[in-house]
Amino acid sequence: MKEITRRLYTKPVMIGMALLVGLVLVAGLFVTTKSEAQSGTFIQFGDDKFETTGNGETYHNFGASKIPADFFGPGSQEYSGTVPLVGVPLPGQGDIDTIVHRDQSVLTPGTTTIRMTDLSLKGINAITVTFSNGSTTWTEEWNVAVGLSTLKASTGTMFIDSNGTFDSTLKVWPKFTFTRNGVTLVLDTGDPNGPGLTAISQPGVMNSAVFEPAPEPIPTVAPCPIVVGEFEPVGDVSEATTSAAASSCAPVTLTSNNNPWVLCGNQICIPRPITEAELLAAHNASPPGTKKKILAVKQVGIATP
Repeated sequence: MKEITRRLYTKPVMIGMALLVGLVLVAGLFVTTKSEAQSGTFIQFGDDKFETTGNGETYHNFGASKIPADFFGPGSQEYSGTVPLVGVPLPGQGDIDTIVHRDQSVLTPGTTTIRMTDLSLKGINAITVTFSNGSTTWTEEWNVAVGLSTLKASTGTMFIDSNGTFDSTLKVWPKFTFTRNGVTLVLDTGDPNGPGLTAISQPGVMNSAVFEPAPEPIPTVAPCPIVVGEFEPVGDVSEATTSAAASSCAPVTLTSNNNPWVLCGNQICIPRPITEAELLAAHNASPPGTKKKILAVKQVGIATP
């Protein structure tokens, strides 16, 4: 009788324990699966498009990579000024002037390589270049346009977190085009024949950069050597083109940290303007429609007595 009772008692307990363990395993599997589903957001590869407003937050500073003497013509002095920039709309893109392509799809958190595929900026004002022939000094006004190097790709990486933020680093090799009275001078910083200086962060200084030549053991900030072709005065020539092989120029390394993103379909959307910057350059990247909103606000302001 005792033996039978013990068997009857043991069997339901074992069945109950097995059932309980099974439920725990199922529950654990459910929680794990649900947690993974919540933490991962699929973002398809594609383009991020931006507008650049002329609010002074986009600029290029030639202070550390000066345009050398005689670049703008015989007697022109080296140029080391800061050039505020504004976007010029790309053909067929509305007010878009900058496009960055994400090469891979990402299940957050994850990383993708990125490429700046289009850039169209111009100086808000012409730059003033000073000339001297020893006895006389005069100035000339030159217009500035900025695009991407035709010699080297502008690439980087983007880390997209699950918390709605992203970090990115992008090495941009710009091409500067200077025009005046039918003369065009081109400075392309992406010449592949140079040592390929790299902008690196200087410890303790936010958004700064120093230029590190490959053979040099110590990072130094140095002028950007430029090989200038023969300069042809305006005279009878409608256009003179100087292709500057800026072989030792460093790229503009733009970094962006902890910036917000939201999902628009399966694409990233930037809900507010972001400024990616280094010591000598910055790019204020605003989402599509920003210029129209600014214009609407100005029109309301003008209409309001």
